[in-house]
Amino acid sequence: MTGRSRRVRAAVVVIGLLLTAALGYAFSNVRKGYAPRQPIPFSHKRMAGAPLLQANAAGEPVNVGGFGIPCVYCHTMPYKGRHSTLPSTAVCMNCHSTVGLNKEWVLRLKEYWDRGEPIPWVKVHDLPDFVYFDHSVHLTAKNERGEPKLPVVEEQGKRMPPCQTCHGKVDQMEIVSVQHSFNMQWCLDCHRKPEMRASTDCVACHR
Repeated sequence: MTGRSRRVRAAVVVIGLLLTAALGYAFSNVRKGYAPRQPIPFSHKRMAGAPLLQANAAGEPVNVGGFGIPCVYCHTMPYKGRHSTLPSTAVCMNCHSTVGLNKEWVLRLKEYWDRGEPIPWVKVHDLPDFVYFDHSVHLTAKNERGEPKLPVVEEQGKRMPPCQTCHGKVDQMEIVSVQHSFNMQWCLDCHRKPEMRASTDCVACHR
């Protein structure tokens, strides 16, 4: 065997290993359960959860639940663009210029505001660069009857934001974590559902 043929064989082996590794990653669950700590300890359960009134010692109603803030108040673009967008410091200060000023995390938020800096949020749901995903296409997709393809009602009949299909019950999370595998198999399983009538061509997600 010549030196050139050995090099060619070695290159083929290396390429084969890389392709195997790429496929293994695509079908793995490496991100499920990922729950990074954020620079500001923001509780989605408190902010987005349903209100729950209880009487205090004086008999006055106190909200011990959430404030019911909708997803799109902070994540402004999911119905209009490819990205959902992370909340800017200005969005947070819409409320917290007057609310919760004695809270440590609000004081930390105000420090970013006073310095004119964005909050360095850590992305929780972050697909690889070789995957194309458009939030608006999924959230506005309708079937032949003009109904949303993504469910807007839970099995118990309770209304739910369609975001919950992929992101889980964020309004019940103190720290947001990845609830699904977000790998190629998971996406294909959804696209192949008869009611979705979605493309499974490679170029739909890899452009």
